Amino acid sequence: MSDEGLSADVPMDADDLAVLAELARLFERVDPPPRGLVDRTLFALTLEALQTQVMELQHLEQPALSVRGDGGAPGRESVEARTITFTADAVTVMITLSEGPHGGVRIDGWSAPATRFVVDLYRPDDHLQTESDDDGAFVIPDVPPGLASLVLRRADGAGPAVSTPVIEL
Repeated sequence: MSDEGLSADVPMDADDLAVLAELARLFERVDPPPRGLVDRTLFALTLEALQTQVMELQHLEQPALSVRGDGGAPGRESVEARTITFTADAVTVMITLSEGPHGGVRIDGWSAPATRFVVDLYRPDDHLQTESDDDGAFVIPDVPPGLASLVLRRADGAGPAVSTPVIEL
């Protein structure tokens, strides 16, 4: 095949579109994109558009915690809780994920420095907001499992907004 007449300045024609359509069919059959890729990508782009400083995930070398509900009442079993820490120049946030009252995920969070924050939880299809207390503690009691990211802004408006990476609840 000759490169004669081929140029980026020449618009695509019907033959070009047919080749691209055939390539798309081939890739869809041999190596389809993962389910949910488009939603996860759009979600990540939405977070990027918030112009926040992304916090760094800190890996802790400890096993998952286990807590007992209802003071160990008969018939109640232990529930697993995960603790995750995120750091940025402006703030460090530790969250504990455990089972919520209606089968979702309960998020207990603490921030340092201890100050009041507006805490937004972004998910691909919704958004929740709460505020921490003066000690930086906050609770989101029952969030459906799935992808999520927290964005924290100081309630007094000082400093940058910070965002956790997208995590699976």
